[in-house]
Amino acid sequence: MRLTDLMSGSSFRTSAKVAIGVLVLMSLGGTLFIGSVTKTLRDATLQQTLEEAVLLSDVYAAEGRDGLVKAIGTLSDLVSSQDRISAVYDEHGVNLAGAHLTMPDFIGVRDTTLQSISGKGSEGHFVISVQKFTDATLVVGRNLKAVDEMRVYMIAGVLIMTLLLTFGTLVLGLLASGRSFSKLRSIEGVLGRVASGESDARVPIVERKDQIDRISIQINANLDVLSRLMESMRATTTAIAHDLKTPLARVGLLLNDALDAIEAGRDPHPQVERALNETGSLNEIIDTILRITRIRAGSPRKDMQLNDLRGLVENTLEFFSPLAQENGQTIEFRAGDTEEYLLLCDKSMVQQMLANIVGNAIVHGGSGISIRVLLSDRPETIDLIVEDTGGGIPDAQRNEVFELFKRLDSARSKPGSGLGLALVKAVADHHEAVITLSAIDPGSPDHQGLRVTVSFPKRQFQQ
Repeated sequence: MRLTDLMSGSSFRTSAKVAIGVLVLMSLGGTLFIGSVTKTLRDATLQQTLEEAVLLSDVYAAEGRDGLVKAIGTLSDLVSSQDRISAVYDEHGVNLAGAHLTMPDFIGVRDTTLQSISGKGSEGHFVISVQKFTDATLVVGRNLKAVDEMRVYMIAGVLIMTLLLTFGTLVLGLLASGRSFSKLRSIEGVLGRVASGESDARVPIVERKDQIDRISIQINANLDVLSRLMESMRATTTAIAHDLKTPLARVGLLLNDALDAIEAGRDPHPQVERALNETGSLNEIIDTILRITRIRAGSPRKDMQLNDLRGLVENTLEFFSPLAQENGQTIEFRAGDTEEYLLLCDKSMVQQMLANIVGNAIVHGGSGISIRVLLSDRPETIDLIVEDTGGGIPDAQRNEVFELFKRLDSARSKPGSGLGLALVKAVADHHEAVITLSAIDPGSPDHQGLRVTVSFPKRQFQQ
């Protein structure tokens, strides 16, 4: 893992921005903090200087210049000149007592360096108060060395803290970027393996469940769907090849028979007509596949309108009743007390769905069975139910019948292409409906009969 890979990660770039922000904020905050503390300490030192100046001014007012000279002399003997200074000068600028300083050339309060005033005695950075009296000048000051040292310590502390925070932020950014980079490399590797044909490869998920883990979970879910689609596509391709191969072979044989009939002087029309029927069946299969594909790819609720489901059922069953009677079967329609079963749906799709379900019951249920179609108005759904008393579907195969070209009659002795229920499932999914298969009498040993329930959500009516 190269350093450039880590530094190019979004985690490190974010950390770098945070580090810059920390640097700027610490610089501004440190400057304000140091300035505030320095000013407070300097003001406290100045206050001490002014208080001493007031005290000595009172001495001068009470005892005159001689009393002031005596007081300053006593203070100079008692207090170190390294921390404070005091001096008194006559009207000619001659030092009478206290620190040996050249008399300042200003009156008032000022920060100054004693070395610029005198080469003898205390030197350093002082705050000075200079007062002019009639026959004397009073100088009082405090050393600012402690304030200056504190300021240096604070600058060093803020600088070290800023550097540590900045460095720590960058290090944490590198570590986070390293973890993210490892996960992304793992995702990249899995996607590469999937692209190479290893469809069962999945991204490992860590328990921390961060943003990349959530994306990894979604990627795995999408890969699961893709794997199922690829498997379905392979199965569909195999089924299409198998189901189209036989009728195409029959068409070829029939056309060869027609050629033989022409050469023998016989009428080729019977063979040609049968070949045309076979090609018609092929067209129906291809049209059904295309219709399923269009339904699956279509946008839900597009071209949907409010329709009365009762009317759709009645019109569809009217077409199938004669066919059922020919097979010795009965068709019955029952609906509740609801006058209209309004449903937001694609009318032609729902009619095709019902036609496929009823048609399957007629073709595969056997003669003499009863077919019953029910409508049920439930609180959340409108249920379309088709029941038949035929042989039913084994439990283990109920989910398989919705696959393309899936036929329970492996010998294909009955007509059909195995696309009817696949189309039913596509229409149900398009309408966000739930389709379930169950036995009419689940308690019977052979689970005779089949109930197909399509539950359309009523929320579609509100949208």
